[in-house]
Order: sequence, then structure tokens, then C-alpha cells
Amino acid sequence: MQTVVPRTANFFTRFLNLRGSWSGVPSKYVDGAQTPLFLRIPPWWARWTWALVACDLFMTGSAIELTWNHWSQLVSDLEKIGTKNKEASGGVSTPTPTTGTNSEGASYIMRPAWQRLGLCAAHLTLGVGVAAALLVTQARFVRTIAILPPATTTTPASQSGRRVFVQCAHNWRNHGMTFSLSRCSLEEGRNETEMVFRVLGERGHWYVGLQDAIVHGHQVGVLQARNAILEEWRQQGEGKLKRVGKWSAKAKVETNGKWKSGPVIRNVQ
Repeated sequence: MQTVVPRTANFFTRFLNLRGSWSGVPSKYVDGAQTPLFLRIPPWWARWTWALVACDLFMTGSAIELTWNHWSQLVSDLEKIGTKNKEASGGVSTPTPTTGTNSEGASYIMRPAWQRLGLCAAHLTLGVGVAAALLVTQARFVRTIAILPPATTTTPASQSGRRVFVQCAHNWRNHGMTFSLSRCSLEEGRNETEMVFRVLGERGHWYVGLQDAIVHGHQVGVLQARNAILEEWRQQGEGKLKRVGKWSAKAKVETNGKWKSGPVIRNVQ
């Protein structure tokens, strides 16, 4: 029997382990006797997301420091601007103080604080945006799916009926989240190598990659993985096809994507 152990769910736990899910129960997959329905190694960038975030923050901090302390302008350019303003207004321009000279004798002055502050804010916004995008996207790639039996008396009543244990790329070891199977659905992905996992009431969705997937402990092809997962989904869902979601005819036809005409059908190993 496949089982999970619920863990205490507070805001900090949800942020670290669910990252965007509020209805799932933080759980721990403890069944070592039976393999999960679906397993897949996440993409390299999903496994090294925190390293990429660290590099992003380092580059962002370096750009901010360089902009604030070293973004300067040639004094000659300022003098030209001052001369033009003087000619336009008929006033007297004040001399511009210098901050240093280069090897050719050209003098530089720091740009106004509002310019440097604006560019620093742009650097910070871009860096934080990239880091947030990496973290959110990492949490949307599924690496483990297991269909569990109905909840026991020790679990919340809201988790009655069969459940789905989902582990994403950002979850450590055997940690993940559990949803009620009646609220879950599988839909067609962006192409034949992907499915989309949705939960009623949840924001967004999760990506289930079928390339190099392991289904019931065996590595199979894309079409075999998809068909096996959908068949298991139907059986565990008591034959209710509505839990599978809406699939287009294109996703159900096992044909070669390069095929234009004729009765050529791709062989499924």
C-alpha cells in the first residue's frame, strides 16, 4: 500500500515545499515497496535553480555597485550642454566640478543621483524578476506522481477518497504535496511529450514531461508513458473520464509529426 505522512503546514513550510499551492497537504512519501506511477529527472536548470539564482543575485549586486559608484560622464560633454543652455537662456553657466581624469587627461564627473538610482532600480527589478521566474518555474515541473488509497482516520476529512501525491523539482528527497484525486485532472500539454496536471481551485498548473519518463519502474517511450498514465488514472478514478480532462484528436493519434499525407503510422516500441 502506498502511503504518505502529512507534515505540519505553516506559511514558511508552504513557501519552501509547495511554492504556490495552498490547498495541497504537505506530505512525505514513505512507501518503499511499490514504485510510484510516474518518475522523471527534472531538467538541468531545475536541479541547479538555486545556483542560477545565486549567480543572478551576484550579477545584479555587481551591476548596482558599478552603476552607483562608477557611472560617470565626461566633463567636456557637460560643458557643451552648459554652453548650449547658456546660449538658449542668455544666462551664465557655472563651472562643473570634476572627480578624476583618465590617462589622456579627460575629466569625468559622477552622473546625477537620480539617474544612478533609476538605473540601479532597473537592475534590481530585472534581477529579482529573473530569480522569481526561476523559482516559480522550478516548482511547476513534476518529477513524481503516485496515486494513493483513501485517507485514514489520522488525516483530515477533506482528503477523503483516493489521493494524488505530487513531487516537483523544488521538493527535497521524498517530500511533496497531496491532493484529492477528485479535484485533479490531466490535460494535453504543449506537444506530445508533455501533459498538464491541474488541481481544481489552484492557481496555475504543473508540467508532466514524458521524455525519458519512468512509469511503474520501467523507462518507456513518450506515447507508452502517456497511455499508461491515462489508463492508470482512469482505473483509479473508477472510470470517470472527466478526470482526464479534454484531449484533442491530434494528441490521441500516434502519428509522426513530420507526416504530411498517406497512411504512415509511427511504430510504438
